[in-house]
Amino acid sequence: MPPLMTQAPMPVIPLLFPPSYSVPGTAPSVSVSPQAVPATTFPLPLARSSFSLFSTTPLPTPPNALALEPPPVASNIRTQILAGLSLSLCLPEIQNVGTRGGSSPNPSTSLFRTDIPVNHPLRPLLEASLNSIFQAVCPRTLQSYLTAWKCFKAFHSTYNLPFPDFSLLTITSFISHLNINKNLQISSIKGYLSGIQFFHKLLYGSPSPQIANSQTSLLIKGIQSAHPTRPDTRQPITLQILTKCISTLRRGYHSIHTARTLDAMPIMAFFGFLRCSELAITSSFNPNIHPTISDLAVRLLDDETISYFIKQSKTDQTKKGHFIFIFNLQSPILPYQALLAFIQLRKSQSKLPSDPLFTDDFKRPVTRFWFQKHLKSVLLLSGTPADNFSSHSFRIGAATTAAQKGLSHQIQALGRWSSEAFKSYIRSDHSHIKEAHRTLICQPL
Repeated sequence: MPPLMTQAPMPVIPLLFPPSYSVPGTAPSVSVSPQAVPATTFPLPLARSSFSLFSTTPLPTPPNALALEPPPVASNIRTQILAGLSLSLCLPEIQNVGTRGGSSPNPSTSLFRTDIPVNHPLRPLLEASLNSIFQAVCPRTLQSYLTAWKCFKAFHSTYNLPFPDFSLLTITSFISHLNINKNLQISSIKGYLSGIQFFHKLLYGSPSPQIANSQTSLLIKGIQSAHPTRPDTRQPITLQILTKCISTLRRGYHSIHTARTLDAMPIMAFFGFLRCSELAITSSFNPNIHPTISDLAVRLLDDETISYFIKQSKTDQTKKGHFIFIFNLQSPILPYQALLAFIQLRKSQSKLPSDPLFTDDFKRPVTRFWFQKHLKSVLLLSGTPADNFSSHSFRIGAATTAAQKGLSHQIQALGRWSSEAFKSYIRSDHSHIKEAHRTLICQPL
């Protein structure tokens, strides 16, 4: 998407931080209340030569790279899944599942149907294999698969069907049940089918041909045609909105620690095209997968670049990790200086580099709920209605801003999208549509 209009330069934000919210190199001021603090301005960075994204060089292996093995699946999820499989396998009807359209009940086709004594010499290796299979799917996905499996089991109970029945009639009836009785969106129905397919693979070692059946696909397409997907109402947090939010925070917001945390997180979310899960936790804190102090650092041999190491993400199935960079470039919100001050703050507050990078006032790791709650509050204080904004609005806003600046070819790489799904993130606001119309009716020279 080429740029439709030239945007006016953004004004420099007056940084009215509390006295302890200082930037490296600035003189400390007398401690007073946030409302009475005189403006403290970041020193403007020196002019930099043009920088190309393609001229970057890879960073050295991070100090915590050895700890970046896939995290163990939560024991409660693994126990529930194995319990669900046990319930399936212990029923006498499972022996006749082949006559109902399922796969062959031959136990040798699945490790999860292998029954060997506890003292068997291969028993430890079998347990290790089962554990490794679970590592192929992230815990949140396993939990959603388990929810789908429980719903599938409840469906069997409601209609007095032998469980589990993978026949074409049962699969298609289950889909219609989710559509008519549960009123689920087609995206949710597809998610449930993925869960059923996952359990079929565990039970029989292969996908269910009934779920991939052409009539099943036509049924899903028919439901989707009758109930079109609702439009995504989430609004983008563009550079203009981000600037307003940063200005609100730097005038004094909540506590000093919260203000500085919220100053750093939106900057990283926007310039790094980050998902909320790459900043905040959604489960118990685990330094092997969640942001730690050591993940945010000034780049070695280049003290004008800050790097942030993402240990794992939605599209990083192999968990190799990924670096994003914040450069010391001219900008009204001065992202480099803000993150540099935040790094020094966290290092002064904690002795261990493996401690959480983002914490609340009680030194607890920042959660998705905490981040979104404060985000909506800051938006309202900045004069922006917060109803259609979420933590994902930074990723949407970064893609939208990049498209408006003419960076159409770089968006997929910047946001680490594995497909062209990034195109659905780009929004066109009223002013850009108006400018496009003006271009269309412009008389040729």
